[in-house]
Amino acid sequence: MTGTEEVINQLGALSYGGIWVVSFLSNIVIPIPEEIVLLALGYLSGTGVVNGYIIIPIVISALLVNDLILYLLSKHGSKLTNFLYTKFFAKRLEKKGNFINNISTRKIIFFSRFLMQLRFLGPFLAGSRGFPKKDFLRYNLFALLIYVPLYIGLGWYFHSRVLLIIKDVGIAKNIFLMVLASVIIFAIIKASYRSVFRKIGIDLN
Repeated sequence: MTGTEEVINQLGALSYGGIWVVSFLSNIVIPIPEEIVLLALGYLSGTGVVNGYIIIPIVISALLVNDLILYLLSKHGSKLTNFLYTKFFAKRLEKKGNFINNISTRKIIFFSRFLMQLRFLGPFLAGSRGFPKKDFLRYNLFALLIYVPLYIGLGWYFHSRVLLIIKDVGIAKNIFLMVLASVIIFAIIKASYRSVFRKIGIDLN
């Protein structure tokens, strides 16, 4: 049994409460990328093991709480968030400091949610910059409403091939495909900005 199959089997044996906990802890305490968890949950939804319509709000709430905790820790100067930032992100971003500083906090909150290994950046910078909690939740939730259904939907739709999609030996190729899909999504979002987002009060400027 491969590691991927083990993940799917373990998730399939959990209650909805257990799935909430795994979603909350993935990428931080549990060393499993969120994409793998979401694709696996989509697979389980496609095979009827879990109800996809119940899973989506469960996962969104878990990830929202996770991000909110990181935001609050950062906002109040937590040593833990500073340590995590220094250990995992500082070196990667030190050459892009001016670039990051010139990007609005709203855009960082929204777009970092789609970037593997950089999701910590949105809550951290929002908190450290003193970005209002209400606005942070608003933009973060908006990103999650796209991100979570996207990956669960992919696993659901392609459940007969999801083991190949998330197979360990193909991870590099699939990271590229995920990034490509994110770029396409961003392009669609940007193109729809004037006609749709302003009508619902979302401003990414």
